[in-house]
Amino acid sequence: MTAGIIGLAAGAAALAVYGMTLCPTVYVEGSGELIGAAYKLGTAHPTGYPLFCLSSRLLALALPWGSPAMAINAASALFAAACCGALAAVLYGRGIRPVVALAAALALAFSRTFWSQAVIAEVYGLALLLVVLVLAQTLSVGERKESRHVLLLGWLMGLGLTAHLIQVLIWPGVIAVLAWRWPGLWRRPLLLASGLLAALGGYSLVAYLPLRNGQGTGFHWGPLDAGAALWQHLSGALYRSSFFSLPLEGMLLNAQRWLVQVASEFHLTLVPLVAWGGWVAWRRDRRVFVLVGAAIACNLIAALNYHRDPNGLPVFYLLSIVGLAVWLGMGLDALASRVRPVVAVPIAALVVALVLTAHYEASDRSENWVADRYGRDILADLPARAILITEGDDAAFVLDYLWRIEGLRPDVTLYNRLGRGTDVLAWSEHGLVPLKQERLRWRREAALARGERPLFYLVPRRSPIAGWVFVPAGLVYRLQAPGDSTRATVPIEMGNALAAGFFRDPWVRKIQSNYYFMAGEERLWAGDRAGAAAAYEQAAALAFDSRTTRFNVALKLFEVGELDRAMSHAEAAAAIDPWRPTPYRLMARIEREQGHYDEARHWQKKAGELQRVP
Repeated sequence: MTAGIIGLAAGAAALAVYGMTLCPTVYVEGSGELIGAAYKLGTAHPTGYPLFCLSSRLLALALPWGSPAMAINAASALFAAACCGALAAVLYGRGIRPVVALAAALALAFSRTFWSQAVIAEVYGLALLLVVLVLAQTLSVGERKESRHVLLLGWLMGLGLTAHLIQVLIWPGVIAVLAWRWPGLWRRPLLLASGLLAALGGYSLVAYLPLRNGQGTGFHWGPLDAGAALWQHLSGALYRSSFFSLPLEGMLLNAQRWLVQVASEFHLTLVPLVAWGGWVAWRRDRRVFVLVGAAIACNLIAALNYHRDPNGLPVFYLLSIVGLAVWLGMGLDALASRVRPVVAVPIAALVVALVLTAHYEASDRSENWVADRYGRDILADLPARAILITEGDDAAFVLDYLWRIEGLRPDVTLYNRLGRGTDVLAWSEHGLVPLKQERLRWRREAALARGERPLFYLVPRRSPIAGWVFVPAGLVYRLQAPGDSTRATVPIEMGNALAAGFFRDPWVRKIQSNYYFMAGEERLWAGDRAGAAAAYEQAAALAFDSRTTRFNVALKLFEVGELDRAMSHAEAAAAIDPWRPTPYRLMARIEREQGHYDEARHWQKKAGELQRVP
């Protein structure tokens, strides 16, 4: 049996399960944006992901059935399955028993977070495939010490950067293994220079971004026509302030969350086997231990200091999960060596069964149309020739996909408030300083409001015209002049909010909670304060682990005078993400309203201390 056969078996098994659980349409967060960038060859959010856009588009051409979303989702599944197949081949190549290599790779395939990203449009399957290939090639260079393997390693490392910057986190381990196993390599400058040129060759795929930027009808995050803008895009400058921004308490909280994630990624009963596998790797295969251990360590150093919505944090630990899957294989192989060969097969099968059954229900997206229906509900309720200004990830990119790729409501115009994909600003105006851009946006929005077409907003921020108000209109808000009494009530159909079986997914629950929140807005506008408060509470109960939903509900309950209930939700928002100042400011306002001035000063001081955290 060869490594290729083992890899094909693992990849095929993973792909079969992914096919049964594949999301059939657009999903939440960045799914719609990635589909729009890949299916029509646009330019995605930083760092651009040209390898994903190009390769998934090629695969979509070979999959002519289904929707564009399903085609790109299927490409993601294929990349993730290939990653698992590559991992199985690597483990087998390191002397792991075939059945154990297969089991460890499938344990990764069916682990909670990896599986969740494999069945939607996401870049992680492809990015981690390149990680596994680089790790495998590093081992090959250290053992064979041949120039051609150095060149291939350099090319893979450069190509990996076009898939995701997570590639950088494995480089310390790569350098350590090469310095240890081939010290003479560092005395061959010509070979090192050739390897660097090969890496630049792999990385040259990023030329796609400036060449394609602004061309065609695909999704484009923003203009990349200037060198500074391109560099900021490629380097992920947008996220830079979120790294190394947490105090020690925040790092410890993230560490706690990682430990909880590790305990549930495979199966709780397998945690001791994973830990033992690390020890086995140290004793049996220290090159693998150094590579994997360094990758896990670098992943933790970066992610533990990263500040973002806790519901989105698990994907930033995926590199460590791949490393732990390697250790799981090592531990399982050591266990298999201590039992009769005939027993090793059912043990390996049991491991796969444990992981598969533990996460099947939570990872199954095959009937999950919630985000798609939410976007369709919004677009269907808009009047003819309406303008909708979107914001955030939850619905903006869902709407962009339905409007841009599936062609829904071509009479409607979408603008993204931050200029992501669609913008009221011309691309040439993105060169203005941020303050001038903001003022120009306000003037353009004010002009739209005064125009003949009705103007709607997904999120009501500050009105671009003093005195104009945001009036609830179904699932969105209409911007109206004072005294305008032409408001028509748009009934909210709640069926999508009640769709059974999706309460396990925090992002989908947040979408569903928006129905209740907007029902509360309608009732509040109609003067039913008690009914509004009840609807807001339903929204919070559904999205109980969403910091934004809990905070927004706290704001609305404060507005209707339910101070104790508002404080409860503000405290919940602060508990979910203790490093954002806004919940503490609201808590200070509530305490002042209740006459508790000492407590108000305490929370205001706390908010001031956290102001530096992005």
